[in-house]
Amino acid sequence: MLGRLATYVVPAASVTVTALVLFGPGSPNAAPFVRVRGVPVAGGRTLALRLEGARRLFGVDDVAALEGVTVEGTDAGTRFAPKAVSLGPDGVGEASVETNAPLTGPLDVRVVQGKTVLAEGTVPLRAPPPKGAPAGDIAGISSGHYRFFVRARRGHLVSPFPEALDVSVGLPEHASPYRPGFARIALSLSGPGATITPETNQTDEEGRASFTITPLAHHVELVIAARDPDGNEGRWEGLLPVHPGAIWLDPDLRSGLTFVSPAPRDRVYASVLTDAGRILGAVVPMTRDDAGFFRGRLDIALPADPAQIVVSGDPGERGDATIAWPLADRSASTAAPRLELLLDGSAAAEAREHARASSARRAAVFLVAVAALAEVLLILVRTRASQRDLDTNLAAAVSLETSDEAGAAIPSEDQQRIVASARDSHPALRVALVITLVTLGFALLAALSTFRR
Repeated sequence: MLGRLATYVVPAASVTVTALVLFGPGSPNAAPFVRVRGVPVAGGRTLALRLEGARRLFGVDDVAALEGVTVEGTDAGTRFAPKAVSLGPDGVGEASVETNAPLTGPLDVRVVQGKTVLAEGTVPLRAPPPKGAPAGDIAGISSGHYRFFVRARRGHLVSPFPEALDVSVGLPEHASPYRPGFARIALSLSGPGATITPETNQTDEEGRASFTITPLAHHVELVIAARDPDGNEGRWEGLLPVHPGAIWLDPDLRSGLTFVSPAPRDRVYASVLTDAGRILGAVVPMTRDDAGFFRGRLDIALPADPAQIVVSGDPGERGDATIAWPLADRSASTAAPRLELLLDGSAAAEAREHARASSARRAAVFLVAVAALAEVLLILVRTRASQRDLDTNLAAAVSLETSDEAGAAIPSEDQQRIVASARDSHPALRVALVITLVTLGFALLAALSTFRR
């Protein structure tokens, strides 16, 4: 009875557990990982890293809001204090590590969540950037008696926000260098698609004048007309550097940094950069104001060194809305290093998940193989048992046979031989069955243990 029950239970239980394993732990899950971005500079004392959490399944990445993430690192063998980071609903978090000594490298960074490694590797340090030159003049054509130098004070214009525009007047190469001065030259500015205040202004002793211009379009052609008290005239024409879709920084920096976006945004991403690299990163939430713009605020202590802040609508700071603003009352610099991808844990995470799923599938296949062997042995044992029962019955019938009507009685030697053959057994087959059943038990436990991984 027990053998018959085992013949039916073993395949049913094995197939059920195998199916559960294949469709459960044996199926690949979304593997969590982190991408690490930053601008690590040799000699810097701050390592500001941006972490982007995601999950990958079948080569497709999805944003992952990860909690309990820890950033660990060593610089030339000196370990940093671990930094705990929480990746918000957009999957982005910032980790800023202050070091006691300048960074020299090699810089090893490891990002973990519990026992899961999200990203790890060696981060290269870049050389300190060269001193940034002031942003160049706006390209344009000067004609007449004067040469014009036109510059957006902060390097960019964003519609529809006001910016300071500085204009300087000088003599062209072909004019006589003699002139008492460049004061009191009347400048008149006009540009369709922009509001200019004031429309007319006079230069100072050095030939400079400032205006406030508010672009109302993304294509603004500016015309400057100049006339001095002696009747000399000049003209300049050029296209203003209006940055479409960019995020504007309020020039009043005394009460914190205020970002304004004309396009709907839930958050913006900011990086403060100096000659020592990226010293600060932030994710700034944005809310709609009464004017219909989206406004956010970041309260930080402005660095003493010349710095710029790169503001973007995407964590990688590569989108069209990315723009760099100076954090000082001086012209913008042309050197604004952008975020670099330092570590990408996607490939390693996908490989780990593939190995885990493959291990579970191997356990399921092993379980099926052992169950098939056990079933074959069970059938053989039951067949042998049935044959022995048949032989036993035959021997009993032979021993009761009478020879009067059926013929001569079977000799006693032959009767003993038949009975002995009916009682033959195959101990090796039973031993193999026992070993297979024990192995099947261990295979079943191994398959079930995959649900804990």
